[in-house]
Amino acid sequence: MSLAALSCAVGVGGAVAGAAPAQAAAGQAAIVDQRSGVKIFNLDSTTWKGNGVWAWNKPKTAAWSNLSDVKFRTYGGRKVVLAVASGGAAGIIDYSTKKTTWSASPGGNPHAIELLPNGAVVVASSAGKLTAYGKGKTSGRTYSFADAHAVLWEPGTKRLWALGGNQLCSFKVGGTATAPTLSGKVCAKTPSGGGHDLSPVYGQSAQLWLSTGSHVYTYNLNRGTFSKASGSIDNSQIKSIGNISGGLVITAKVTKANSDGTWGTNKVSLYKLNGSSAGSRTYTGAAIYKARPVVWNYR
Repeated sequence: MSLAALSCAVGVGGAVAGAAPAQAAAGQAAIVDQRSGVKIFNLDSTTWKGNGVWAWNKPKTAAWSNLSDVKFRTYGGRKVVLAVASGGAAGIIDYSTKKTTWSASPGGNPHAIELLPNGAVVVASSAGKLTAYGKGKTSGRTYSFADAHAVLWEPGTKRLWALGGNQLCSFKVGGTATAPTLSGKVCAKTPSGGGHDLSPVYGQSAQLWLSTGSHVYTYNLNRGTFSKASGSIDNSQIKSIGNISGGLVITAKVTKANSDGTWGTNKVSLYKLNGSSAGSRTYTGAAIYKARPVVWNYR
């Protein structure tokens, strides 16, 4: 079964809503700074420095070196922050207390993390695996997935999506909250290789953003089709891509390693949904690997 057929079978959305004609620099964005941790800033602030409006300092251990992802979710009535690092670690941090409520060591160069609605966790590691952890468990079941770089729960399809190499795939999540399973893998070949990031197009119920080594695309869940992102949003070496509903598109581009072994830049680029530039934000001294809109729900 193709992804397009799958989308029809599960009844994803209806017609895709049109984008808002204009976007403002409202809302918040987070940076994944490989040198320090996660920091959140107001987008309407043109000067990013210090700890912004919220900050989590990563542990000073080898396992937490080269922080590689952050996501924002609400679970059990609390806001939580998900993080992984290329050094091998994964964790969930309570937003209010900044205390780590769960951690594990998936290894294999973790690049993305997702919290499922039932409390289970899935980590994508670029060495070629997805690791599914039961709620509260610190050991998980692994599934082979070449060059895994992104993982995302998509509520419209009620499936887990993963991206790596030139494959965009979805899985049925089965089992229980404490012993989840992934099955029913369905894949589509991406237009270019080096798949890196995957996120919802907030404000449009049936589209995903995805980046590869050479381009940024949107994927239509209803039609099973890829389209190059509008205007200057389409770019190479984009490590993260996302937007705020009715607001700006946020990207981070990284082309090489820094002299201290981190991968990152001090710049976050902003765009309107039509692809025109809306400027940028910089954080002096940072090694920003990813930048994300701060949105606490899946869609």
